[in-house]
Amino acid sequence: MKLFTKEFKKIVVDNHPFLCVIDQSSENEHISFKIYPSNTKTSYFWIFFSWKINWETNLCQPMVCAKLIHYAISSGWDYKSERAVLKLQDGDILVDRLGLDEVIR
Repeated sequence: MKLFTKEFKKIVVDNHPFLCVIDQSSENEHISFKIYPSNTKTSYFWIFFSWKINWETNLCQPMVCAKLIHYAISSGWDYKSERAVLKLQDGDILVDRLGLDEVIR
């Protein structure tokens, strides 16, 4: 049985380091996926996933993190700016759109 907790993943995308914080604490209503650029903690892209997503994809895999970072940037998130915050309430739509469920576990 998987222990649901917070996981921290450092990843480099297009030569820029990022930190992904995946909060899968069981007391939460949703899975929280937050992307921070390494140069600031005031800018972030926040995605909420339903618990059903855990059966379809592994949000902690580096390839999944990279795809979500690319999506955030293409959606207009300016990670180089201070206090650039974007939120996506229904991250479940990204599973099919980005092929997150096709990434091998």
